[in-house]
Amino acid sequence: MLKPAFKPNHSSVSVDHRVEPARDEIELSIVIPCLNEAETLAIVVRKAQAFLATHDMSGEVIVADNGSTDGSRQIANALGARLVAVEARGYGAALIGGIAIARGRFVAMGDADDSYDFLGLMPFVETLRSGADLVMGNRFRGGIARGAMPLLHRYLGNPVLSYAGKLFFGAPIGDFHCGLRAFRRDSIATLKLNSPGMEFASEMVVKAAIHGLDIREVPTTLAKDGRSRPPHLRTWRDGWRHLRFLLTYAPRWLFYYPGVALGGGGAIGLAVLAPGGFALAGVELSITSMLFAAMALLLGAQLLSFGILARLFGIVAGMWPTGRGTERFRKLFTVERGCQTGGVLFAAGCVGLAWLVADWASAGFGPMNPYALMRGAIPSMAAAVLGLQIVFTSFLIGLIDPRQR
Repeated sequence: MLKPAFKPNHSSVSVDHRVEPARDEIELSIVIPCLNEAETLAIVVRKAQAFLATHDMSGEVIVADNGSTDGSRQIANALGARLVAVEARGYGAALIGGIAIARGRFVAMGDADDSYDFLGLMPFVETLRSGADLVMGNRFRGGIARGAMPLLHRYLGNPVLSYAGKLFFGAPIGDFHCGLRAFRRDSIATLKLNSPGMEFASEMVVKAAIHGLDIREVPTTLAKDGRSRPPHLRTWRDGWRHLRFLLTYAPRWLFYYPGVALGGGGAIGLAVLAPGGFALAGVELSITSMLFAAMALLLGAQLLSFGILARLFGIVAGMWPTGRGTERFRKLFTVERGCQTGGVLFAAGCVGLAWLVADWASAGFGPMNPYALMRGAIPSMAAAVLGLQIVFTSFLIGLIDPRQR
């Protein structure tokens, strides 16, 4: 039995200690993550083996065990599956361990609970043969058996997360989290997947879309699982981890678009209200509205700076490839230019505040009209704060982007 931790040793011998064929000498590796699945593992392994035999396909069945104590390992060994022990806990960790020792040109993965149809893998293989890099199953197109998926997952969780993934990354996928999928091993290896938990399912699709891989989907079915214990999936915890991952890899939606909306709206509000208040649909907009407009402008600017920093950090860390817009920004931007822009705004704000103090001094530092005071103080304050924010963000960009150093 192979006993790698998180990154298996490719030179390890197999379960039966026979000489292993070199990589790519077989067509399909079927990887099954396992944690105490003794109730269903045998039938799943047999189905995977039957698929290979029925279609006269060279292949192997790999059980990536994540620390089972119920006899699952013995079952895998008895049935002739390749067994790899993955010490790092988690769905993603188990799959990473199994995929790392796979010898096939293609790899298919599916759960050990007998909910997915391993006998129906041929559409996945045929799509890979036609040139696809990643083939996802779509349970909503293929059919979901009664009781196979909780209603909350079926009508809220999966549709919402799948829509978000499609919107954020343009992936042509209607079922973002289907556990039955197949891929070209060398293509997925370039993505350097590393999520140890359930969000591994999202990471594979997100990174494949970001790197421009050929992603397709085929209908598949979902049956009620055959185990008597509760599933490992935790609805709210794992749902949040999926959503967090999607947002982390989508700085445009997390930072840019909200920043543009808030910052643009705030700037327009300040410009419109600077001369004086006015009524809109019977509602009086004046100094208080101006204050909220300044808040929106500053918050929007902060989000935009976060977006720029996140984008650059992701590129430098290898999380995603660069783009034309980012490259144009990197060519035009320098820390000095950023500091100059911020310095001009800060100086303008200070001039405005100095003018207000001078006006107050000319009145003998006596009582002032609060409306007139705030109408000048709010834009001046916003300009000064925005200027300093640009200066500090410029230095952070200089720290993150090696080109600036």
